[in-house]
Amino acid sequence: MTQKKPCHYCEGKGYNEIRDCAGEIQRTETCSFCSGLGYQEAESDDQPET
Repeated sequence: MTQKKPCHYCEGKGYNEIRDCAGEIQRTETCSFCSGLGYQEAESDDQPET
């Protein structure tokens, strides 16, 4: 069974903001860790191992 957890790299937005030295947003990029979905699927450990 898979669980959907918010992506902690993009904070669930699906993209990252690239800023300059003054803090102004220069561009946004799709999060490469969640492929822009905003969440990551993780396997749950509900089943006991045999």
